[in-house]
Amino acid sequence: MPASQATVPPSDNISPVVPEKKAWPRINSFTASAVNIKPGENVTLTWDVSDASVVTIDAGIGTVLESGSVNVSPQKTTKYILTAASDSGMAQGWVTIEVASKSKIMPDLVITGITYNSGLLYYTVKNIGGADAGPGNTYLYDLSHMHRDISWVDGLTAGEEKTLPFTNYDYKGTEITVCADGGNDVTEANEDNNCFVPTFGFRFNYDFSQYASRATWRSSAGRVMSPAPEDSKDGAAFKANSVIAEDGKTYPNALEMVPPYSSYGWIEGLFGEWQESWQAGGYMLPLEIPHNTRFTAKVGLTQNAGGSRGVAFMVGLMEGGNYIEWWPGVKVYYDGKLDSMEIDLSPYAGRKGILVLRVEAGADPDKNYALWIDAKLTQ
Repeated sequence: MPASQATVPPSDNISPVVPEKKAWPRINSFTASAVNIKPGENVTLTWDVSDASVVTIDAGIGTVLESGSVNVSPQKTTKYILTAASDSGMAQGWVTIEVASKSKIMPDLVITGITYNSGLLYYTVKNIGGADAGPGNTYLYDLSHMHRDISWVDGLTAGEEKTLPFTNYDYKGTEITVCADGGNDVTEANEDNNCFVPTFGFRFNYDFSQYASRATWRSSAGRVMSPAPEDSKDGAAFKANSVIAEDGKTYPNALEMVPPYSSYGWIEGLFGEWQESWQAGGYMLPLEIPHNTRFTAKVGLTQNAGGSRGVAFMVGLMEGGNYIEWWPGVKVYYDGKLDSMEIDLSPYAGRKGILVLRVEAGADPDKNYALWIDAKLTQ
């Protein structure tokens, strides 16, 4: 046999070579120098990792070394996730930095009301922020947006309000605008909520049931056409003026919503400002929420919903895309009575969006016939 083809005989003192098994990545530590900060403050993230080939931190940081630190300045509450990876596997750790909202650490001046008495206009200014406000001026503008009067405010502590007069303006009943901190003397959490347009005669009123046939309806099963029968598999929504509620009464201004017949099914209606169109018949535009507006409704189930295990009633505002900011909702069970919903929308004055009414069922899809009664926005 040629020498090049010779084999080595086995020997008792030679062991076969076994590939070394790589260790699983390990995060030894991942900490933050502070977990509660104010907007604009810096935080140092520090970490130490072993046996990783790649280490990354999300929220815009990216790939990092196995050990190190970095300064961050989140503008809102942020969760930073550290990921250590190798051929053996992956490990993760995280820290959450809570950023205090500006409304909790800064003053915020708003006008909450206007009255007319004995020839003078009076306004009520309130500091809804979490810090004291220094002195400043309140401005009054006429219908043509001309600056007509000024009123001095000698500072407001957090939560304090004062009612003060305009003494140099002869009000004739025309539209006016009153703006707190007119001279921008106070640094505020929100500089966009200072102005208020009073409505001394007309009061805003939006009745959801009156727009039910014009709203856009969708559910967990897809698009919903209104009206539709209660037993529609995709859900149903319609004015229910002759439907008997669980308290045995019939209400003239009711809206019935029924989720699809499936566990955790939901249905929602999208409401806005109706715009007539000779081409398309009409469509909904984003609705601007007026000052001093409240959402009110009675909610419950129909008389034939005795088998329901309860539904959740929710109201929210969609300001772009499909993101909805939900307001406090109500969970309703079949108990022979109606529940009340009342939501103060004053903090949302001036914001525009599509209003959303939603009903969500639980695990049991049976008999979830939900009623909104006198669901309205009123001023």
